[in-house]
Order: sequence, then C-alpha cells, then structure tokens
Amino acid sequence: MKIKILSASLLLACTMSVAIAGKLDQPTRSTVQAVDLTAPVNTPDGTGAVSSVTLDFAELIGDSFDGQDDPDNVIASCVAGGSITGVEWTGVTVETVGASWLSEATFLFTDSAGGQGVGLNVGNGDGAPGVATYSSGGIVDFTDNGIPDIVALGDGQLPIQFFESFDDNPNALDANYTAGTLTIWGLDLTAVPCPYIAAPPPPPAIIPTLSQYGLMMLFVGLFFVARRKLS
Repeated sequence: MKIKILSASLLLACTMSVAIAGKLDQPTRSTVQAVDLTAPVNTPDGTGAVSSVTLDFAELIGDSFDGQDDPDNVIASCVAGGSITGVEWTGVTVETVGASWLSEATFLFTDSAGGQGVGLNVGNGDGAPGVATYSSGGIVDFTDNGIPDIVALGDGQLPIQFFESFDDNPNALDANYTAGTLTIWGLDLTAVPCPYIAAPPPPPAIIPTLSQYGLMMLFVGLFFVARRKLS
C-alpha cells in the first residue's frame, strides 16, 4: 500500500512539473486580447445607441472548466444586439482549483458563429493559484487596444464562453468567479435572460398622496350617502 501511494505521489509530481513547464512556456498576454479564429472578422458600422449589459456573479457563481471550445465549458447567451465595443469589471473575485493560475481564467466574447473573438483575463499577470479580486477602474475599449469591435450576425446573438488559457484539470473545474460584476458595453445591446443577469428590482410601492387620500374619503362618503338613500 505504501508503494502504491508513493508511486501515485511521484506520478502527480511529474505531471505537475510538466504542467508548470507548459505554463511558463506561454507567451505574455494582454488583459484584453484578440483571439485567433478562422472565420473573417466583421467590420462594425459604428451606428446605434450606446448601451450595456451587466453579469452579476452574486446571482450565480461562474464556472471555468477547460480549454477554449471544450464541451464542458459554460457558454452564456446573455447578450444580444449590434456590437460589443468594450468591457468593464468591478470586484470580480476569481478562486482557482488545484494548480490552476488566476491569470488563466478567461472570458471569450464572440458572435454566434465564432467569427471573431476577444479574450479577457481579469487576473492577467497573476501566475499563481489562489483567490483574488479585480476591477478595471473603467471601461476597456477594444479599438483603443487595437482590437476590432465584435459585431453580431443577423441573429443578434453575442455569446460569452468561460474557458481556461491553460487547462490544469481536464474535464474538471479549474476556477470560479464568485463575486463582482462584468459589464459588456456596445451598441444596441439588450440583456437576454440567463443565470448571470441580475433580477430587475421590484417596482416601488405606490403610496397615496394627501390629495389621493382626500378622493378616497370622498368616494367612501358618497358610497354611504347612496346606501342611506336606498334604505
């Protein structure tokens, strides 16, 4: 039994050494980066009303599983509209699993055909496991960073994929987004019902004004007068 445990430990150590070597071989990436996809890039027309949609990880924890386009990954169809022009994040907390790094948890923004993509690593530069919270301090505009806007196809869908730039735990969880908000800015954007969209606040209670109270008392008085006449 001891030999089996030792062998398993050695295998784990070797596997982690290979994984760490692979991590260190990764090129340095920007916080927001264009993702190399095969389909041609659309050209934004620049028209439309500036708008935004906010994903709230207080509503539901976001799971980050495997490498890009893996079937295990979460694809959140929370946004529809004309185009995505930038992103903003506030208090987004990333919690990794095992040897996964904070910098590897990635949001991928695309059109519905995957014709163009922009990857966002809120933990960019944090090459270690752990828990950390990040804020952008404002909107990160794509074109200001030399990246084309993401323009929706005819269906108007703009899905978001959660993936890992380096997969430490194949077919298993690598990281969670446990708090904070991610706001997607663009043109003519609308929120599509999904688990990460905060529920709209309930409408305010209608409190009668003094004049409304007066009308109510008048109607009550007229009602009693009418009843007395009928009796």
